[in-house]
Amino acid sequence: MAIPVVWGILIFFMHGIPGCDLVYRDFWQILTFDKLAHVALFAVFVMSQVVAFRKQVVFRTLRQSARLWALCIALVYGALLEFLQSVFFFMRSYDPIDLIANGIGAFVGLLTFRLIYGPQFVR
Repeated sequence: MAIPVVWGILIFFMHGIPGCDLVYRDFWQILTFDKLAHVALFAVFVMSQVVAFRKQVVFRTLRQSARLWALCIALVYGALLEFLQSVFFFMRSYDPIDLIANGIGAFVGLLTFRLIYGPQFVR
C-alpha cells in the first residue's frame, strides 16, 4: 500500500506548486505537457492502487473490486485536488480540462493495467 500513498502525496505536491514557480514558454507547449503530465500521474496512480488492493488480504471487497475502487479513488482525488487549487493553493486555479485529463489518466491506467497483466488478473 505504500507506493499508491507515496504517489498520491507526490501528485498532491505537484498540484500545489505555486503558479509563479512554473516555467512558462509557449502556451501550446505547456498545454500539451501539462495535460500529458496529468494523464501520466493518474494512470500510474490507478495502476499502483490496483496492484496494492489486489495484494492486500485484509479487505476481501477491496481485493475483489480493486479496479472499481482504484478508479473511484482517483476520480474523487483528482476532483478534490482541482477544488483545492481553486481555494487553497497559491497562484493556482481550477481547470476543468485538468479534471478531464485526470479522469482520462485514470481510465488509461486501467487499460494499461489490463494490457500488462491480461484478463486473468483483472476482473
